[in-house]
Amino acid sequence: IIIFNATELLDPGNVGIDDVLGEISPFFFKHAAAITPGDFIQFAGALSLTVCPGAPKVEFVIGRPQPKGPAPDFIVPQPTNTTDQLLTAFANVGFSPAELIALLASHTAAGADDFSPPLQGVPFD
Repeated sequence: IIIFNATELLDPGNVGIDDVLGEISPFFFKHAAAITPGDFIQFAGALSLTVCPGAPKVEFVIGRPQPKGPAPDFIVPQPTNTTDQLLTAFANVGFSPAELIALLASHTAAGADDFSPPLQGVPFD
């Protein structure tokens, strides 16, 4: 998404990510010769967890390839998806129902700013 942001930010599933990209992109491009975009995003995520009390320690493994093109549209699930749609989509990429529940539960610490503009910062739970 750092490389193909002009395309990927048009996907409704990526709404609201532009502010984060604005923060991390300068750091990535400064070091782009030494790290792939995928490795940088993983590193940024793992590093960000270090400031969250009680968060798990995430091992960072380097070696993701360079991106070949933008991600397909509508690959990121939406808040309007039904339970069956979510279970099917995540099963297609190897997630069990229990893993999907754990992933969704982890989002309770976040807030939605762009899904419903009149409801800025509304918690997901």
